[in-house]
Amino acid sequence: MQPRRTADNGDETANQPLTWRGSLLSRLPGGRRSYWMVVAAAAAVTGLAVAIVAGLAGGGPSLGPLVPVVVATRPITAGEPLGPDNTEARRYPAQTLPLDAIAALGGDEVASAALYRGDVVTIPRLGGLPIGDRTEVAVPAHAALPPLAPGDRVDVLVTLPITEADGTRTQVTLTVARTAVVTDSADHAVTIAVTEDELLPVASAAVQGSITLALVPPG
Repeated sequence: MQPRRTADNGDETANQPLTWRGSLLSRLPGGRRSYWMVVAAAAAVTGLAVAIVAGLAGGGPSLGPLVPVVVATRPITAGEPLGPDNTEARRYPAQTLPLDAIAALGGDEVASAALYRGDVVTIPRLGGLPIGDRTEVAVPAHAALPPLAPGDRVDVLVTLPITEADGTRTQVTLTVARTAVVTDSADHAVTIAVTEDELLPVASAAVQGSITLALVPPG
């Protein structure tokens, strides 16, 4: 059986079952009017919290407007052309994006670096060269190299030390790759694209000998 309230003055109207609301009413100054003020305040706080969460989830004003960007839909290798088969346009809050994100493709873009699924395409990741089935490999650069730019073709030569049968030491120069495509040139290294058969010889030459890149005339 639930306890009942009894007023000191014997008022039978107070003889009601105790509930959480009834208990609250009995403790608030002002009674019923104060109770509804408390309810209204709680509702306002709850509504504000919901609005904040909804704003964050939907890219509200704090994250900026939704803007279109190009996103990779699958892994993309360096030198691979970008298009509808490996990218799509999506909309993200502006303040969550890098400053150099691109909004649309022009039709002839190529990845200059590897992209993973979900990556936002940025300007530094564009401008590479189509290299087909070739693989990129970096070789050390030195002062003897000719001035090189992306798109140049080079033969890769390696000079290795050898020991003759009579014990004398000499050197031999071998060509380990032909018409490799220069994809990047820096002070410390040159990145070239070689065929699958040339990859291991070029990588081994970079470790074991002295590499020379010979510029191939266009044509």
